[in-house]
Amino acid sequence: MSTSEIVWFISAGMDKPKKRDHLLSRRQQYLNYGALTLATILSQSGYQIRLLHGAHTNVDEFVRSVVQRGVLGSKYPLLLSIPSFYALSWAQKFTEAIKNISPTTRIIVGGRWVVASDSVWLKSKLPNVDKIVPGLAENTITALVSGNSILELQSIRRTGVPVFNLDHRLVHDYHEYQPSVEASRGCGMGCAFCEERDIPLTRLKDPGLLVEHLHGVAEHYEDWSIRPYVQSSFFAPNQSWADKMANEVARHSRVVKWRCETRVDSIKPASVPALAAAGLRVIDLGLESGSPQQIIQMHKSQKPDRYLNAASELINACAKSGVWVKVNFLIYAGESDKTYSESIGWLDDHRDSIKGISAGPVVVFGSPSTAQGLLKEIVSSGGRLVDDESNAFNGVGEIHPSNEISSEDAEVLSLEASRRYMTKNDYYDLKSFSYYPRSYQRDDFENDVQISDESKLPFRSPASQD
Repeated sequence: MSTSEIVWFISAGMDKPKKRDHLLSRRQQYLNYGALTLATILSQSGYQIRLLHGAHTNVDEFVRSVVQRGVLGSKYPLLLSIPSFYALSWAQKFTEAIKNISPTTRIIVGGRWVVASDSVWLKSKLPNVDKIVPGLAENTITALVSGNSILELQSIRRTGVPVFNLDHRLVHDYHEYQPSVEASRGCGMGCAFCEERDIPLTRLKDPGLLVEHLHGVAEHYEDWSIRPYVQSSFFAPNQSWADKMANEVARHSRVVKWRCETRVDSIKPASVPALAAAGLRVIDLGLESGSPQQIIQMHKSQKPDRYLNAASELINACAKSGVWVKVNFLIYAGESDKTYSESIGWLDDHRDSIKGISAGPVVVFGSPSTAQGLLKEIVSSGGRLVDDESNAFNGVGEIHPSNEISSEDAEVLSLEASRRYMTKNDYYDLKSFSYYPRSYQRDDFENDVQISDESKLPFRSPASQD
C-alpha cells in the first residue's frame, strides 16, 4: 500500500436520523464545523487535507469508499470526529472495519461533547481507537498529526472563537453543504438540559470580521446565494453590535443571507431591523415551553412571565422585519396535559409569526457518570428513563416525561405540535435554507414526500395546506 501525504478527517455518520427515521430526514446533512476548524488549522500549516462526512451512509459502503480513496495509505493518523452520541454506534462499526482491513492505521478520535463526557467510558466503547482527545484540540492538532510531544489541552473556557475563516473547500463535495461561520462559543445560562449550561459565553466576533468571513465563504463557493449558519449557541448581540453589523453590510454591494440560534431573551426587539438588514433571515428560537411550570423546571428562567413576554416581543419583531422564526419546543420532565396545553395556547397566539417548529422530548446524553446530574433533575421533576441501561450502552437515554405522558405519548404530541404550526412549504423552506444539499430542489423534495410514510412527517399534509 503506497503512502500518501494527505491528512484525512472523517466526521462520523449516523445509522439513523436523530428524531424520526424517514427519507426527508436522511436527506439532511450537517457540516462538522468543529472538524473543519481543525482541518483549516492544519491546512494553514502546510498539510494536505480532506474532510469526509459519513452522513447517513451505510458503514460498509462508506468504508469501501474510504479504501478506494486511499485513506488507509496515508502516513498520518486517521482523524475521526464524533459530533453526537447518535453517531457513536456508526463510529464503533467504522473503527472496527478500518482495523480489520488495516491494523496498523492509527485512529485518533475527538468530538467536543461526546469525548468530554467520559474518556474512559468512551474508550470501552471504541476499543479499536488508538487515542482519544478530550475537549478542543485547536492548540494541539498539529502536534497530534506530526507525532511531536503533545502540549496540555486548553479548555473551552480559555479558547475564543478562531479569527480565521473556515476553508470549506477542504470538505469533499463542499458545494453541497451550506457553510458555517462561527460567531461565539458557550452559553452559561444554566438550562438543565443544555450541554453548555456551565460554559461561559465568549464575546461575539467583531461585526466587521464576521462580514468579512461571510463574504469570504461566498467567494470560496463563487456563489452569493449561499445560506451560512452563523454558529453561536447563544447569539446575543446588543444594539450597538447589530447597528455596526448593518453598517458593515451596507458598505458592500451584496448581502449574504444567514441563520442563527438563540434564546428568546437574548435579542432586544429594537435590534431586529438592523440584524435583518445585515442578512439575518432565519432564527432558531429556543423557547422550549410556553408553560410557566416547565420553564422553571428547565431552569430557563425563574421569571416565566417576563421570559414569555420577551419571547412574544422578539417573535413579533422578527415577523415585522421578514425574519423567519423556527421555534424549539421541548417536552420536558414533568410534562402533563395541562402544561402541554399551556404551551399550545401560547404558540397559538403567535402562530401567524412562526415559520415552523421543532418539537421533541428531552433526551439524556452522556455516560452513566456524566448523565447522572441531568437524570436527577429529570427524576425530581417526575420523569424516568425508558431503559435504565441506555446511557451505559450508547450514551443516549430516552425518557418517559411523566406518569401521565409516556415516551410514546411524547412522540405523538411532538408530531401534533409540529403539524399544527408547520406546512409542507414551511418545512421545505427551513430545511433547504440550512440542511438539505444545495442541489436538492423542490421537485426532489416532492418526489421524496410521495414515497415517505406520511405518519412520520412533521408537517401538514397537502390536503390541509393553508
